[in-house]
Amino acid sequence: MGMFSEELRELDRNTVQLMIDEMQEEIDALKKEREEAREDREKEVSRKDKKISEQEREIAELKKKLAAYEEVSENGKR
Repeated sequence: MGMFSEELRELDRNTVQLMIDEMQEEIDALKKEREEAREDREKEVSRKDKKISEQEREIAELKKKLAAYEEVSENGKR
């Protein structure tokens, strides 16, 4: 009877270890998924920041053109 109990204990240990290994794999997969999602968000933020910078430069250029146009208009009225 003692040998049977020892074999059951070993089987239980193996089962527990298998469950631990499976949980660790799931945790690792979730961590990888979270990291990939974070990287995707960072790329999207970077892309949007670049677009904002381009638009700010364009606005600055348009303001200069408008100021020059207004100056020419004012000088023409004199």
